Amino acid sequence: MTVHHFTFHITDKSDASDIREVETRAFGFSKEADLVTSLLEDESARPALSLLARYEGKAVGHILFTRATFKGEMDSPLMHILAPLAVIPEYQGMGVGGRLIRTGIEHLRLMGCQTVFVLGHATYYPRHGFEPCAGDKGYPAPYPIPEEHKACWMMQSLTAQPMTLTGHIRCADPDETGALT
Repeated sequence: MTVHHFTFHITDKSDASDIREVETRAFGFSKEADLVTSLLEDESARPALSLLARYEGKAVGHILFTRATFKGEMDSPLMHILAPLAVIPEYQGMGVGGRLIRTGIEHLRLMGCQTVFVLGHATYYPRHGFEPCAGDKGYPAPYPIPEEHKACWMMQSLTAQPMTLTGHIRCADPDETGALT
C-alpha cells in the first residue's frame, strides 16, 4: 500500500466522529480531539482548513490549519497555524502525514494564505518545506518556547514575496471565549 491508495478531502460536519477517532487513536488520548472539536467551532480560528485522509473509506489521518494573526494588528496578512497533524499508528510511515501537509499547503495557497507556522518535530517538518526558528526571523510563537526547542517553531512562506510585517503571532484559543491569544 502506498500513499497513492489514499484519498484526501476537505472535511465537513459529517466527518466529526471520524476526526475525533483519528485524533484520539493517533495521540492515545482525547486532548487533541477535544482541541480540534473546539477549534472547528471557534469563529476566531476561521478561515480554517481541515483535511481527512482515508484508506478504503476508513479515516486514517487528519490535519487542521487555523487562522493566525499578529498580536495588536487589525489587518494581518492571511496566515495559518498547522496543529495538529494526526495519523493513526498502523498507517504512520506511509507518507500520509506528508501528503496531508502538501494537500493542505496547496489549498491554503489557493485561499491566499501567505505563511504557515507549526510547532513540531525539528527533523520532520523541514522535510516538508518548513524553516526552523521562526522566532528568530521576527515571528515569536503565541506561547513561550524553551530556548532548547526554539528550532521547533517553524514557518513556511507560501508566496514568492516574503511577508514585510513581523510580530508576535497570535492563535485561536477556544478556551478564551473565541478570542485570539
